[in-house]
Amino acid sequence: MTFKKEELPLSMGQKVTLKVRNEVFNVLVRGWYKGQYIILDLPKVGSDYFRIVPQTGLQIHFTKEGLFVNFKSSSILTFVQSVSLLVVEYPRTVDTHNLRKHERFKANLVINFINEIDSKKNGNLGIIRDISSGGILFTHSRQVAKEDRLRFSFQIPKCGDVQEQLVEVRNIRKNPKSQNSPFVTGAKWRDISSETETIITNFVQMRLAERRNAER
Repeated sequence: MTFKKEELPLSMGQKVTLKVRNEVFNVLVRGWYKGQYIILDLPKVGSDYFRIVPQTGLQIHFTKEGLFVNFKSSSILTFVQSVSLLVVEYPRTVDTHNLRKHERFKANLVINFINEIDSKKNGNLGIIRDISSGGILFTHSRQVAKEDRLRFSFQIPKCGDVQEQLVEVRNIRKNPKSQNSPFVTGAKWRDISSETETIITNFVQMRLAERRNAER
């Protein structure tokens, strides 16, 4: 799979692996201008900065949200000051490989869920952050445990309403930056109904169509 150059998935402070003349470094992304250049930390060997002259060939790779990204580039210039930086050409093409079994698609949907071990069957609210054919990732305030079984109800615009679909919690992590929804949980579909499967399939197809239209 190859990205157009406008779609390179970068973020500030993101760690990438840089290979120059058989030397390998882990550096951070400090900025970029789409289609023009990427700014990285200038790598060090011990206490000395690694010498990189203009037009030096290099290779960069990283993994983000289950997507392995790899591309070749060349150096434009380096700054060796109090803050030392390396500026490289923005790649024309990027090779990618999805490391996940099911591709995930971004979402921002309100969800109501019930934990099956809760005898009172109290409803809880959360936000779905991404959806795949295998499950969902959602944020929430009510803590759950790994292997808990939850019943999800939510609406996907243009696709339909999912009602009390069973899922199983597979992984949980905390987001210290969020006070309202400190838990980020991945869940896998269980005993998925034909209605839910149709809705999720329609959602995935809709997102793929939107991507194809954006690439034209």
